[in-house]
Amino acid sequence: MPGLTSSLFVGLSGLQAQQSALNVVGHNIANVNTPGYSRETANLTSNQSLVQGQAYFGTGVSLSDVTSIRAKFLDLQIAQETAAQTGANDRSSGVSAVASTLGDTSSTGLAAEIQSFFQGFQDLAANPQSSAVRTSVVSGAQNMINSLQTNYQLLTQQRGNANQAVGSLVNQVNTLTAQIAQLNQQINSVGSQGANNGAIDQRTSLTNQLSKLVGINVIEGTHGEYQITLDSGAATLVSGTSSFNLQTAPGGPPDNFSTVQSVMNGTTVDVTGSIKNGQLGAQLDLRDNIYVGFQRQLDQIAAGVAGQVNLLNRAGYAADGVTTGVDFFQVTGAPNSAVTGLPPGISEFNNYQGMVNSLTVNAAVVGDPSLIAAAKAPGSSGDNTNANLIANLQFATKTVDTNSDGYGDPGTYNDAIANLVSDVGNKSQTYQAQNTTQQNLVSALQTQRDQISGVSLDEEAANMMRLQSGYQASARFINVINQLTQGLITQFGA
Repeated sequence: MPGLTSSLFVGLSGLQAQQSALNVVGHNIANVNTPGYSRETANLTSNQSLVQGQAYFGTGVSLSDVTSIRAKFLDLQIAQETAAQTGANDRSSGVSAVASTLGDTSSTGLAAEIQSFFQGFQDLAANPQSSAVRTSVVSGAQNMINSLQTNYQLLTQQRGNANQAVGSLVNQVNTLTAQIAQLNQQINSVGSQGANNGAIDQRTSLTNQLSKLVGINVIEGTHGEYQITLDSGAATLVSGTSSFNLQTAPGGPPDNFSTVQSVMNGTTVDVTGSIKNGQLGAQLDLRDNIYVGFQRQLDQIAAGVAGQVNLLNRAGYAADGVTTGVDFFQVTGAPNSAVTGLPPGISEFNNYQGMVNSLTVNAAVVGDPSLIAAAKAPGSSGDNTNANLIANLQFATKTVDTNSDGYGDPGTYNDAIANLVSDVGNKSQTYQAQNTTQQNLVSALQTQRDQISGVSLDEEAANMMRLQSGYQASARFINVINQLTQGLITQFGA
């Protein structure tokens, strides 16, 4: 039969177990504001009973393990939705950076400059023999080109900024995947349950950071290790204790922007087009699609203006009533080379790419504005028919080829510019709305996760009081056994 000494050990086990559980409560309270921390619980287990004959005698309590309360599905869902949120946020910021310039409707905006250019031909039609008006037409054309090129260069600059961000983000991705792989190894190497809770929390936090950079899929293996791939499945980033880097490589002309490649077991795969979400996906989309789409519309407008004005100016007659066949606009590298006024390589087949930066007023016209063909018929120095035809292009349809099929669309120049402004505004609003929606979704998921895995100070306070009572009861039990022991010693010792 167990004696007083064994009862002391029963009381001692109670003290130790309650104290250990109190330490877990204190650990939870200390990490109440730690991102990614999962609440821990101390699991107490009754010690194996001591058997004597038909009787069973308890031997106290032990702390069997410390487990983290995790919502694994929510953790993985938060990572996926975070990638969508940061992608929408970066797209919204990227479009907002150019919206004020492309959407400028003031007297200095693109629409106003094109209107002013055609107004110059209306003024010329009213006074076709005025050299001052002809000089003003040239100036208006140069201002319009400058406005086109300013907008185009802004987009080029933003594309360059996005390209630099791609390299920086790839480095950050590689740093995080290496750290996650190391934590996988640490988690796998720990034998006792509960000893890896801190490492798992760190890995969860790092995975959330990674999801802000790039869209990912996360699968947890049988031993708790993470396997992480791009959300498209095009590349593996982490597999167990190994991480596989992304790298940038120079792209092809004309921009030579970086491509993103996956390097795995000596095999290199271009995954640029497979990265859609996260900051990296957003920067690639801005660089390769969104900004390029705005530039394409500017090139199409420039090609429409240059081609249509050149056709009419070439068919008309200069102020001397004799000179004809002169292009008003010149395209760098191939002046007067094509019916449309466009140089080889700039056509509907490449969305008129590069037209804006190639466009100038014909140097001959700049030097001698009398070459502007205001007249329709030869020998008519006062004829304004051709000037009116050019001025009316502003309101003519089928002047801008926006679908790159070689034929002008039903709209006017004003319609093409309005479509550009609308496109910028719609994208800005769309990405802002997506960002808000994703923020709300991530916040809701985080709230659900916190309700399951987060630390509640009220709950921990209740646990602390309960464990404190258990500790005090065990201490009183030990005190009683001690008094009994002392009584026996006093009685028999006497």
